[in-house]
Amino acid sequence: MLKARLEHDAVYGRCLATAEAVQPGEIVVEELPFAYGPKRDSGIVCLGCYRYLQFGEDGDGDGDRCERCDWPLCGSCADDEETAAGGDHRGECEVFAKARVTFAGNVSEDGVCPQLDCITPLRLVEG
Repeated sequence: MLKARLEHDAVYGRCLATAEAVQPGEIVVEELPFAYGPKRDSGIVCLGCYRYLQFGEDGDGDGDRCERCDWPLCGSCADDEETAAGGDHRGECEVFAKARVTFAGNVSEDGVCPQLDCITPLRLVEG
């Protein structure tokens, strides 16, 4: 049963409001995401499970790279055939491997890896 409804508020505009009283921790609405990918201005994350990875100043990530395209992929996701071959990373892996686009692993002083900002938009257009 849906426990939320759309309303229009004079101050906030269109918003989601509960249709009945809910208990703390109770799910009000559940949706599938439009896209999966690293958020903008993030650090280096695994392109399969999105956990943060530690890369050195030289861009080396202790083997946390996809064997096919060389972009960030943790050992667990690389070993998991579903994640590596058919998961979120598959699309860009094919594009990057074919175009020989390498991952530099550069991170700015504030911990941001701007090279990963292309992943989510790429997944939207390839999907």
